[in-house]
Formats: sequence, structure tokens, C-alpha cells
Amino acid sequence: MFHVVARGNDRSAVFRDDRDREMYLRRLAHYRERFGFRLLAYCLMSNHVHLAIRAGRIPLSRVMAGLQSSYTQWFNRRHRRSGHLFQGRYKAFLIQDDPYLLTLVRYIHLNPVVARIVERPEQYRWSSDAAYRGRPAPVWLDGEEVLQLFGTGHTGAVAAYGRMMGEETAPRYDDVPCMAGLVKGDESFSKEVLREREAAVEPPFVRGLTVDRVLSVLGRELGVDVAEFASPSRRRELAEMRALAGYLGKTLGGIPWSRMARRVGRDESTLVRNVGRLEQRMREDASLRRKIKALQRALRESDNT
Repeated sequence: MFHVVARGNDRSAVFRDDRDREMYLRRLAHYRERFGFRLLAYCLMSNHVHLAIRAGRIPLSRVMAGLQSSYTQWFNRRHRRSGHLFQGRYKAFLIQDDPYLLTLVRYIHLNPVVARIVERPEQYRWSSDAAYRGRPAPVWLDGEEVLQLFGTGHTGAVAAYGRMMGEETAPRYDDVPCMAGLVKGDESFSKEVLREREAAVEPPFVRGLTVDRVLSVLGRELGVDVAEFASPSRRRELAEMRALAGYLGKTLGGIPWSRMARRVGRDESTLVRNVGRLEQRMREDASLRRKIKALQRALRESDNT
């Protein structure tokens, strides 16, 4: 269960009008259908977005890459601009959803009230609050999963939700313990998550990592000429090497998909799709995970050469 926060670059607006907001929600619905995650709550503010997402088989990183990239391309075309729309990598807090999911939903829906845009959350059009109050809900919102936590029928759950939103003494999301800036939940839960994360194939960022450095190290370690990455060849092994470059560049250095895609002569959607396949294989193939760990070490050590 993730609380995702995506902010505008330099705090600039990511939505200039309602048409922008409608498009973002359409893209959100599209990727929910495509990737099979569950959307439990959302709130679109002028310069940032809050989402409560239960990830499915597809990694959250791939979901957000597709969503942010496709919306940015549309936004830039419509408003005749170029460059990044969102501020670097989104933030994603892993949430201990029982007992903190209700606290998270309440926090997301209260954002417009805290920002003094409206007096009551139900007055704000661009959040999922209205659906929790019994109004018609879009088919792509999975709010029933949250309402079931109240332990009553639908009508009783809607009433209980309304009472929770009005309680001034309700638990505050900001008071939920946060460990390592990544996990919000009880201490035992957070420690277990962090142990799993430490064992996973996602080490800390490498400072100053560049596209050329990624390709140079991969070429050396995999025994391939760097020029081959951008060749027109569609050989499977080269496609995997390009996916490795995209994955390592993103996870180790925050290198945008678009930048790596241009360098290896592929369009961004193709690279993202291939990285997604690579991540899926990583979960099932221990030898591939070992290979990636070795490449990560080589990239980190290259910083000292």
C-alpha cells in the first residue's frame, strides 16, 4: 500500500484548468486498467497530486513512469511548452494499511481544507471524497475496499466515513511513525520492510551518474561495444542490455527514461515496456538478480575510478 506524492517542478502548477485535471484522471484510469493496481483515494491540487495505491503485479515505478510521462507529453503539447513537468522522482511511502489506511485516506481528502481552498472536503471536486459519501463513484476507484474497514454495510460505512472526516480528534497521518523517510507504520513493520528493501536490488543513488557512464560500465562488464546500444539491431540480448541501462540509470541515478531512450535510439514507451519486463523477470530469476547486483557494484565503484 503506497501513499504517492508527485509535485510540480519548482512548485509550478501541474494543472492549469479542469481539462488538465480530467485528462490526468483519464490517464490514471487507463494505467489502472493496464497495470492492475487498485486506486483507493486521490486528490489533485494545483501543483501536486496525492494518490493511495495498492500495487499489483506490476511495480509501482513502472506505473508512475507511464502515468507521469504520458500526462507530461499531453500537457506540454497542449500548453506549448517543453521540459519536465514534475519535480524529479515522485515520493512513495509504503503504508502499514491496517490500521493506518483510514488515516491516510482522511489526510488525502483533507488537503483542500488544510490549503484553505474549501471549508469542507466534500466541497472539493477533484478528490475521491464525494465517492466515499455515497455519490456516484467512477468505476476505476476502489473505495469500497476502504469502506469495508468500518465493518458495516455500505450505508453504515458511508455514515461512519462522514463522522470520521468531521472528528477533530481523529488520528493524524502526520503522527504515524515514519522510518527512513520511506515507511509509515509500527516499528516492527517498518524494520521488516527496510530489511527486505536492503536485500532487494535497489541500492542508494550514485551521485553524478550519467547516461554515458552507465553505458560505458555496462559495455565493459557485458563485453559489448558502447555503440551497439544505439544500433538498429533488435536482437533480444541487446534489447535486454538497453533495458538494463534504463533500469540502472533510473534506480541508481534518477536518469529520466526519455534521456536514456534517446541515447540508445529507442522511443521512451518501448524502453519503459522493456524495463517492466526486466523487473518482472527479476522477481522470478535469482541469477538475473545476481547479475544486476554485480552491475550495480561496478557502477558504484566506477565513481572512485
